[in-house]
Amino acid sequence: MNGGYRLIVASNRDEYYDRATLPADYWSEDRDVIGGRDLEPSSVGGTWMALNVRGKLAILLNVFQRDQRPNAKSRGRLVEDFVKGDTPAPDYMQRLQDVYNGFQLITITMSESFLETHFFTNCIKDDNGLKVESLPNGVQGFGNAPFLKVANGERRFNEIVKKYGHSNTKDILIEELLNLLKWDKKHYPDEMITKMSPNHQGNDGQKLYSSVFVEIPALRYGTRTHTIILVDHNGKIDYNEWTLSNSNWEQRCFTTALKCRADC
Repeated sequence: MNGGYRLIVASNRDEYYDRATLPADYWSEDRDVIGGRDLEPSSVGGTWMALNVRGKLAILLNVFQRDQRPNAKSRGRLVEDFVKGDTPAPDYMQRLQDVYNGFQLITITMSESFLETHFFTNCIKDDNGLKVESLPNGVQGFGNAPFLKVANGERRFNEIVKKYGHSNTKDILIEELLNLLKWDKKHYPDEMITKMSPNHQGNDGQKLYSSVFVEIPALRYGTRTHTIILVDHNGKIDYNEWTLSNSNWEQRCFTTALKCRADC
């Protein structure tokens, strides 16, 4: 619709507070890419989310596993390699080797005239091997698993977008989405959290993890990055990030445009 958005993304990154990270910025090796970077030695340069203005976006969600794969490759490279490369999403996903701990990868390929979303996980197998799914356009909610907070967050997101998903109400839209990302209501008990959460969390940790905004002080773990991305029908991009730094939320905003003008 005129004045509406082709894409609206609202995402939280939950991580240990002490994990070394760079906030979102243009990448030095590819100035078309915006995203944060992981500075841990095992995955330095990798990321949980990145956008390439040539028309590629990817988001990584790690999946809790009680049994971790020894010597697994860094999952953060999955996003980096996709957004920096030219391989179409289905081909990229089919070529991946099963050498990672559990993850879900959401990719979006877009131009001014089209948008396609793919979902990939190594936690579910189908007849052709690891699961790759093309998703219809519309509201989609993702999490580390199908937790109650994901379903409830998706419903609230849908209400916000229906009411404010227009460029004339952009400021209110961002404010409401940020409030959603800071939503600390506990969606508990949740059988899926009990089933999948790490053993060390216990009931208290499981309850604290059941909110959209996570804060587990005893583990120095929680939500430490909010990201809101808006792409309108003319290809204008607003990339907004809030990063927790020394108990303060630091905001970064990037305004740019898609370089992929047609079906590329």
